[in-house]
Amino acid sequence: MMFYQNKQSGFSLVETLVAISVLLIVVVGPMTISMRTAKSTSFASEQVQAFFLAQEGLELAQKGRDDLLLQNFAGTINNSWTRFTASNGTYQHCYAATGCGLEWSTTAGALAAPVSCSTVANCLMYRDSAGRAWFTHVAAGATATPFTRRIYFVDDDEGVSVKSVVTWRTGSLVTEQRVEADTYLYNIYGNP
Repeated sequence: MMFYQNKQSGFSLVETLVAISVLLIVVVGPMTISMRTAKSTSFASEQVQAFFLAQEGLELAQKGRDDLLLQNFAGTINNSWTRFTASNGTYQHCYAATGCGLEWSTTAGALAAPVSCSTVANCLMYRDSAGRAWFTHVAAGATATPFTRRIYFVDDDEGVSVKSVVTWRTGSLVTEQRVEADTYLYNIYGNP
């Protein structure tokens, strides 16, 4: 009697499936980690940018106060502190419940007139690519960003509380992201 030995060699179906499963685990794991890292990096970048925009809002409010007080010393205007704190003064929109938008004007070193943030479109931030890349509320010739900035003033006996709030949406998150910065401005020159 003759016996024939099967000399075929290769992988069985089970061995092939196990090899493919191991390969998928090895490839998909690092890809998932790199995608999450990219999302985290993007969110962190947006958060830092939002923080700087909020800080800039506080600095613009301080510049507005300083400009009015210095005009009082120069004799250009009277009652500068009252014009800063009054709900019908220069910064009246900032005392409203909807807040205001402050930004640099096209004149070097000067602030633009405050805008009311009664609608989101009024306080949406645009990136102006002409010259130095500044953020602005003016859409003409600028690129829209996901950020909005609202500045709120609250007057009391001692001074003015200022809050700068920057909001934006990122990725597929449903909730709006938010950064707030606060400061307090006093009548440092002691004049009315």
